[in-house]
Amino acid sequence: MSIKVVLYGNLRNVAKNLDETETIGTVNIEGPGITKISDILEQLDIEEKDVSHIFLNRDYSAPEREVEDGDRVALFPIDMALLYKWYFNRKK
Repeated sequence: MSIKVVLYGNLRNVAKNLDETETIGTVNIEGPGITKISDILEQLDIEEKDVSHIFLNRDYSAPEREVEDGDRVALFPIDMALLYKWYFNRKK
């Protein structure tokens, strides 16, 4: 399984120790055992409380949402919070 993860703001610091691919803050997560977004957070050693918004394939998503091979996950830090939580429902 291969998932592209894009990290924004200070979460990009997480990518410094990882093998970056296309741009700064972009990493590919590969391997078995990743079924949900929360598994990605765990593998990247990012606490859920430090993330304000998660997008899976451009849909505002919850950490419990399942991922599949080829998905794209975007993570925004708490200091880049947007108004999404008031206007859009998270997909689970």
